[in-house]
Amino acid sequence: MRKKIYLWLAKRDHIEKMAFCSSTADKRCWKPLGTGTTLSDEAEEQLVRWVMDMRKDGVPVTQGMLKIMALEAAVDQGLNDNEFFASWSWVYGFKRRNGLSLRARTRVGLDTTADGTEVLEQFSRRVRELVEEHNIDRIYNADQTGVNYEYLPTKTLNNSGDKTVWVKCGGKSKDRITAMLLADSTGTKHPLFLVLKTAKSKVKEVVQKNNTYRHGFGKTV
Repeated sequence: MRKKIYLWLAKRDHIEKMAFCSSTADKRCWKPLGTGTTLSDEAEEQLVRWVMDMRKDGVPVTQGMLKIMALEAAVDQGLNDNEFFASWSWVYGFKRRNGLSLRARTRVGLDTTADGTEVLEQFSRRVRELVEEHNIDRIYNADQTGVNYEYLPTKTLNNSGDKTVWVKCGGKSKDRITAMLLADSTGTKHPLFLVLKTAKSKVKEVVQKNNTYRHGFGKTV
């Protein structure tokens, strides 16, 4: 720490100059332009156009997607893996320079933590009593979860000033099937099975064939 203080004292004039300038006052470090390896202006403009084209079509753009495209642009520019990393600081600067931000839809709900903890303790105590009473050596736990046909990211890069952020989808974002998961106390994960639903046919002959050959399902699921 003492070494850092001496270094700050040696650069006092430079630090004060940066602190008094509104454009650099909030920065923790500063390097002159051109001292760091980064993408060219042309490559960055192409990335901005790519983001805008994707958002124009309603396609969500995540920071991971931006990083992949930036690394590909670096390869095209002739940079190797040790010269450009598309780090979080570069992503932050890219968004700031081009008026972009990560937008997300938020939901607000009430969390009753105290009540949930009490119920959990009561349930755990009851399970332990049943295990001891019946001399149970293996416990199974089954749970169901939804599997969506179409998954859309909850966040996307978008212009900071836009009040509405829309995402294009295939119309199946709310359609899903139910997956039943099963595991036991030994850590074994058993194969899951899917619960499918299809519209019931109104034709008597079709219903009979479905019940006989397809366990009640139609030709297409």
